[in-house]
Amino acid sequence: NDRAKGYIAQGRVKSAIANYGSFINWDNHPSGIWGDYSYLPAVSFIAAIPGHKNTAHFSWTPLETIQDPDGAPLYSVWESADAYEAWYPATGDTVFKGILFELGEDDGLYLPENEKIYPGGNGTDYPDFFDAEKQFMFDHGHRKIIISTFGESDPEKTNTRVGLIYPWALRPKLISREDQFDFYNYGEDLEEWTSDDEYAYYGANAAESHFINAGHKTDWHASTFSRLNSHQTENNVGDIFGGTPWTDSGDTYPVLAHSAYSETWPLKLNEATGEMEAFWPGWWAQDYNVNLPGCSQSRKDPDCWKEVPGRFVSDIDVYMEFDDRWSHRANNVNTNDEYEQTGYPMGLRVMAEAHSYGVSYAEDIMFVTVKVRNESGDWCAEDEEGNPVEDADGNQLCGDGMIMPDGTQLNHGKGFNY
Repeated sequence: NDRAKGYIAQGRVKSAIANYGSFINWDNHPSGIWGDYSYLPAVSFIAAIPGHKNTAHFSWTPLETIQDPDGAPLYSVWESADAYEAWYPATGDTVFKGILFELGEDDGLYLPENEKIYPGGNGTDYPDFFDAEKQFMFDHGHRKIIISTFGESDPEKTNTRVGLIYPWALRPKLISREDQFDFYNYGEDLEEWTSDDEYAYYGANAAESHFINAGHKTDWHASTFSRLNSHQTENNVGDIFGGTPWTDSGDTYPVLAHSAYSETWPLKLNEATGEMEAFWPGWWAQDYNVNLPGCSQSRKDPDCWKEVPGRFVSDIDVYMEFDDRWSHRANNVNTNDEYEQTGYPMGLRVMAEAHSYGVSYAEDIMFVTVKVRNESGDWCAEDEEGNPVEDADGNQLCGDGMIMPDGTQLNHGKGFNY
């Protein structure tokens, strides 16, 4: 079990801190106390992404409306150049993966079989290839998307309910829920995220650990091997905080890394001495220095700040890591082969530090600083300005894409650009 907890208690704000997305919750005492009262008993980290982009965001040109013998409109054919440009940008990967019709409550009809193939031509004969609504076609030569809608419905209006699907929202369909993982339809080749998989639209997604009454069904869970990488297993909560009002010496729950207690830090091998040594897994405080290269002499400029190894951010910093690889398990399953909800892992790793101050000007505040890394595919870390994040030896931090519970990687290891 990689879960652990810690305590922020230097100022008037006092709280237990957990490492599964729900920083503060009712299950761990104290829960967001200021003075004598619990003001913030539930604080959770949330990350969300859209499932589609409505066609109303693009310009569409009407080409033809097909009518029945009585003159009533059956379907209309429309073309868009800027929707194509959004789908197929001049550089980089494609932005969308499919078209969704009859949008409603972030669900709809995904109909890949309704794609028409344009053989090429002068681009004036598109309506000839359509015979009903909810069909679509690409003209790669003239860089246009062509769709058909019900009656005279205009795709520039949201009530036409057509959207372009982001690639992460089209995912292999569930076959069954097993004890240790969910089993998906990876097609005849049994390779994940390939063309023969049976895909379904999962929609928008929000990972959170707040709107749930079962602690094991949270979207965020402690990152795998947190008990080795971001804290340790030799000492527990009772060993460190047994003399506080919050717990007792018999509490064997694992304890997060606290800056003031090096015995809570994880261990790594010192190759020079051959000994295992404790190390601080989080980040250090920063100094403002106008003499740094690229500094614009503004405190808002990240180039004016330099990390100071060995100096902590606050009186007590508490470090934790969690990710969303298990978020699909929060979905309820109907008859074991159909999701009642369609949450899914995005491959996000969250590194967080909670800060507690005893000084008077900050004793009423609890800070949590957060760094989020997209590990849906193979990654190399960058800061908010796009600069490489380096290790102690000056090499950029890089790693493999996150492994899902069934042993696969998202998008066959290529991940997604959210």
